[in-house]
Amino acid sequence: MARKNMFEGITAAQRSEDPEMAAIPPSAEKMPEVFQSGGPIAAIRNDLRSLSSRSVQDIDPEMIEDTGLKDRLGGIDDDIAELRDSIARHGQQVPILLRPHPKLSGRYQVVYGRRRLAAIRSLRTPVKALIRTLSDEEAVLAQGQENNVRKDPSFIEKALFAGDLEEAGYDAKVVQDALNVNRSHTSHMRKVREAIPRDIIERIGAAPSVGWKRWYELAARLLDENVDVATVHPAPFPTGLTSDQRFDLWSKLATKSGKNSKAPKPQQPQSMLVKAQDGSVIGTIALQNDTLSFRAASKGDPFAAWLHENAETVFPRLHEKFLARSEKPE
Repeated sequence: MARKNMFEGITAAQRSEDPEMAAIPPSAEKMPEVFQSGGPIAAIRNDLRSLSSRSVQDIDPEMIEDTGLKDRLGGIDDDIAELRDSIARHGQQVPILLRPHPKLSGRYQVVYGRRRLAAIRSLRTPVKALIRTLSDEEAVLAQGQENNVRKDPSFIEKALFAGDLEEAGYDAKVVQDALNVNRSHTSHMRKVREAIPRDIIERIGAAPSVGWKRWYELAARLLDENVDVATVHPAPFPTGLTSDQRFDLWSKLATKSGKNSKAPKPQQPQSMLVKAQDGSVIGTIALQNDTLSFRAASKGDPFAAWLHENAETVFPRLHEKFLARSEKPE
């Protein structure tokens, strides 16, 4: 049985029959205290919970600019086919949010609902949309809040979105409100972005099962061990791996690289030939890790045995010469 389109028959005086919307009290009734507070967050929450009290319009997708900050990893085509088929069968059940384009007169800018917009573009039908005049700050708040309400993004998706907001000049309070996180959490996100470049994160993907703690512990280790992350598995990942599996693979390789880079490299021996006054080779002296060794030029050379027997007198004389040379003024 086909699902009922929640937007059919919506007018200013008529409410949707969708069960989820039916539970919302009429706008004339007193709203709960949490929704009475002012500011953009209150307006955004009212948008998400009171769709039936808004005017939903049919908009030509060609009039919409898909610009602004991206809050999802992976190409928008990755899951568009399933969404497109669902909309083709049942209609668009949830509107997208648009605002008048701040620079292009007569056009709109998508605030949230990019995947729905992409699916409907391919169907070549109008898109159902709510249109609100929002500032840049209100738009990013709406985008972040809608994401948290409809489909909780992964930690790393939030971390990248937070970074984009910071680079765009939004203050810390706006970033925290948009993502519904505290200051400590945004600090964790910042450390992960510092340790792992965006291109590597995008290659790994959203990794929805990988929480903040695993990302943060990996980042801390990479920074502590000064791992050159650009050298960690630069080749494409094997096909068929999920983003969670790609994270597991990359983190194991990165950890292994960290151990190798932290281990002291063996010092190469510094050796030199020792020659007699007539130019003949007496042997080779080598210095490695503060160990001095002498190898005679030929096996059974009596000089090596003599040097060993007279070491107690030869080396003190050499040491005296060293001290005398060290004490000479330059």
